[in-house]
Amino acid sequence: MKQFHLILLMFFLFLGGCAQSPQHPVQGQATLNTLAEFSKWQARGKIAFIAPDDRQSVNFNWQYINNKQTLTLTSFIGTQVLKLVELDQYSELVVDGKSYTGPESASLIRRVSGWQLPIMQAPNWFTATRFEDAYKLNKAGNIQQASWQDEQGQIWTINYQRYRNFNGLTLPARLTLTHQDITIKVQINAWQFDSQ
Repeated sequence: MKQFHLILLMFFLFLGGCAQSPQHPVQGQATLNTLAEFSKWQARGKIAFIAPDDRQSVNFNWQYINNKQTLTLTSFIGTQVLKLVELDQYSELVVDGKSYTGPESASLIRRVSGWQLPIMQAPNWFTATRFEDAYKLNKAGNIQQASWQDEQGQIWTINYQRYRNFNGLTLPARLTLTHQDITIKVQINAWQFDSQ
């Protein structure tokens, strides 16, 4: 009889452990507040640039360290296609082993590669955290769609198709940027944060 009670007790303890709710991811404004603690983040995934006469798809490694960005694009066989590094006074872009510099990242990328990318606002749209007013939220309180004007006066619209829980934070996993006939699709496979 004692064995039966012991088994029954263990069974209820097991059920109680299973019934505990998992830690819910931090969402919406809470994600924004939490991200403010991090001076460094890194994301990896795939990005596709789609224009009427061109389509390119590459892997990316995007780093944000103390308000400066580093973006590395590689082919699916691992060959570096492009590397952008933001420095204190200028940005440097390396394409096909040649180095180019300019005062601003987006115009430098466009001049050298022909790709349009609103990189100055990337820390905001990439993490889906800061938009001034032109945005709408989904039912979970995360940004579903937003639009803004970049430093060159171009209007961009972003749609977030999917969010995922990355280490307790609700962050974008799939998004699409559009400007006129330009479409940029981003799939984020991994996030890494560092508060140091």
